[in-house]
Amino acid sequence: MKLSNLVSFACLTALAATASCSQEGLDNVNTSGKGSGATSGTGMTSMGGSSGATATMGGSAGMATMGGSSGAATMGGSSGAATMGGSSGAATMGGSSGAATMGGSSGAATMGGSSGAGTMGGSSGAETMGGSAGISAGGMPAGGMAGTGMAGMGMAGSGGLTPEDIVPGLNGFYWEGTCSGDPSVTQATGHNCPMTGTLTSAPANGVNSEKTLMVKGTSGMVYTINIEVRGVIGTRCYTGGTRASNAGLSEDGNNNWWYVGGSYANPTGWWNTYELHVSPSTGDASGDVYYFNGSGVQGGNDCEREATYLVKYNASFKAKGGGTLSFKIHDQNGKGQQNCGKETDPNAPCTPRTVDLTGMAATPPNFKQPPTNPLEKTYYPQWMVIAVTSITSP
Repeated sequence: MKLSNLVSFACLTALAATASCSQEGLDNVNTSGKGSGATSGTGMTSMGGSSGATATMGGSAGMATMGGSSGAATMGGSSGAATMGGSSGAATMGGSSGAATMGGSSGAATMGGSSGAGTMGGSSGAETMGGSAGISAGGMPAGGMAGTGMAGMGMAGSGGLTPEDIVPGLNGFYWEGTCSGDPSVTQATGHNCPMTGTLTSAPANGVNSEKTLMVKGTSGMVYTINIEVRGVIGTRCYTGGTRASNAGLSEDGNNNWWYVGGSYANPTGWWNTYELHVSPSTGDASGDVYYFNGSGVQGGNDCEREATYLVKYNASFKAKGGGTLSFKIHDQNGKGQQNCGKETDPNAPCTPRTVDLTGMAATPPNFKQPPTNPLEKTYYPQWMVIAVTSITSP
């Protein structure tokens, strides 16, 4: 009896690594997009601060938020109250030693003036942008006072989208083909395990397990979500779409089974699917449907095997802000293939594989391999982990 290699989405959650197949994804901790610190000093600075008390970005010798120095400044201030790039006085942006709005120093200036009439960032004379008493690159564009401010308002590395911004539930997402149900009803034998859940038998149209994640961000905006997938799953073939790799099935190595668009090659086949449906439509040629275990071509020998194999690949898909990601496992006969290795003999010992997750952008916390799912006996379900590597938008 062929197995659907799937998982009852009971374990398609994302946080809690229990030995009962219900591991959940991680806390989605991501440090990308945080700014890097600039010159530091005696004070407490987060970004670009130097020699001051509390500063968040570029502060120095005082309390500054961005690029401040020697006084209370918000961005790039120095020696006084400044908002951006100020120095030695009350300034809003890049001021120094006096009241200035942007880049001023030692006098009242609107943008970057200092000790005289300056327009932007001048100092001890008329300069255009940035500079104080011969120190160029002050104020705004070129890096603040003597390099202690911010670099052209560039907030060192603070740009870009993070998984928490758009798809927090996907980063470290643990997706399992949970073994759940009555073994006597489904007659799961050998390396099979029941996947009917609370159902007493598999219905004529099979069993579906689904998990929906929300897409955040700007409503209606199309995002490209780049992911990495690793795990140990079973085979299935699809048709009408595009395979990411034409390589043959590797029994011992990693496989790239990403499949874009199309539908089941054998609609009544017993083997389980791993599907992603994106809604609403992005207008992409994929039709907003993707498969994770496209192991071969229709009619080939690698479509329905009584075994599980390692997968490791990078892939991309599109989604709209405010939409949903629906992860689905379909199993026609209510039985799934366990993580028992490449051996197709149902009477051979079950030798579950482990997966190298080193270097992934995110993994479930306290995750132990191989995960087990105790029912009447201990089962070793199929599973995979998805991490978000980056997100882009037009």
